[in-house]
Amino acid sequence: MAELNPRVQGRDRMNGQFTRDGYVIHFETTGTGPRLIWVDPALGSSAMRPMEAALEMLTSRFEVVTYDRRGRGLNREARPSARDEIDDLAGLVAHLGGADIVTGFSSGGALVLRAARHLRPATIALVEPAVSDARDGSGLRERIDQALAAGAPETAVRAFYDATGTPEEIIRTVVESPAWKDVVRCASTLPAELDLTEVTADTLAAVPTPIHVIISDGSPPEITGMGETLVSRADATLWREPGSWHGIDPTALTNRLTSLSQSATENGPSGQP
Repeated sequence: MAELNPRVQGRDRMNGQFTRDGYVIHFETTGTGPRLIWVDPALGSSAMRPMEAALEMLTSRFEVVTYDRRGRGLNREARPSARDEIDDLAGLVAHLGGADIVTGFSSGGALVLRAARHLRPATIALVEPAVSDARDGSGLRERIDQALAAGAPETAVRAFYDATGTPEEIIRTVVESPAWKDVVRCASTLPAELDLTEVTADTLAAVPTPIHVIISDGSPPEITGMGETLVSRADATLWREPGSWHGIDPTALTNRLTSLSQSATENGPSGQP
């Protein structure tokens, strides 16, 4: 396992890697404070990370750890399973020696829930989690599998964006950006992503720490409704913050996570080694 290595740019910015089952996973640490691990959503990586402005602001209060999930960013191409993703996140936490908060955005929130028993005693904060109590029945998984089998990863990515209601202007911005080729390269990770979003009652019952769900007042009901349903299923705490379509205002998110961190510190161990 490699140790953290300083990078020349950025505030207190360091990068590192660890190996699980022969596969190297890259991560980056920025800032100082309680340790917050950020779990990206579908197709997110160091090449294109949603909510980058919020992450930058969080580094003023936290030691923020971001990582490239299997098959993404600096990692070699792969088609992970849901189990790979769960074990990778657990491996990152173990490699770092613990965390104070683990925050998952969108479908990254589903991964956090699936891995939660390995994350104790970290606080779990989910930003507009994309979760369901059943497997996707829309046929999206099958369409993505068919596109990948046909050697058409771009078609798979577009199918995912269309099915999830991503606004056309956001899709256009991504397609026209230098990161588009990296996003397409992540297409092989989409089947596992869809598998992870099924969070059963048994999975929720096994979560060892309180769950906090943060939703945006600028998101449509089809997005916020998933978080609200999760709150009722898991007896979680719901926080509604200012924001835009599927995104929380950076200041609001930073303040909310800071408050949760302080509360956890006052009420018991935070998990920081």
